[in-house]
Amino acid sequence: MTVATLIEEILGWHRRTTADDVRHAFGDYRNLLHWLTVFLTDDQKLADACIVDACTIAETQAPEFHEWLKDWAARATVKCVLNREHEQIAQLARQYEDTQPARVDYPPLSPEQFRVFIRNSGELRARLDVLCRFVVILRGIANESAAEVAAELGVSSSAVENAYSVAYGVFELVPASA
Repeated sequence: MTVATLIEEILGWHRRTTADDVRHAFGDYRNLLHWLTVFLTDDQKLADACIVDACTIAETQAPEFHEWLKDWAARATVKCVLNREHEQIAQLARQYEDTQPARVDYPPLSPEQFRVFIRNSGELRARLDVLCRFVVILRGIANESAAEVAAELGVSSSAVENAYSVAYGVFELVPASA
């Protein structure tokens, strides 16, 4: 079940979301957050430590706040991983700044590319360094600008653009039918 399906199901109930609704949705959503953290870190223990438990937070909040928890939990989870990987990202960013500037402004991933990305995420994770993995999530999937990603990661826009160029190039090497 996808997050979009869960949200459609909740919205179809035509009532305010309850803590039980959120717990049900986040049971599935937690698996997506786990996939995200493993993709970013390739470290199972770090991934488990960084997943933000929105169910617990949902129990303490008013029902109108629940709709915001899904996005917030994903952002908080990514931020936790970023805090733990920041030193390595900063080192890699310096290397990307020293490379030739990206000549192509690659677009975010299309829905079909996203499906290919998910199917091949293990192979892509193995081929991409941590900076490229963050950039492909934030730029390619979350559709943030290079400047927004740079600000979030604490690196230069040129490092982000060059890392995204590398990630996009690796992505294009993965067969769509794989």
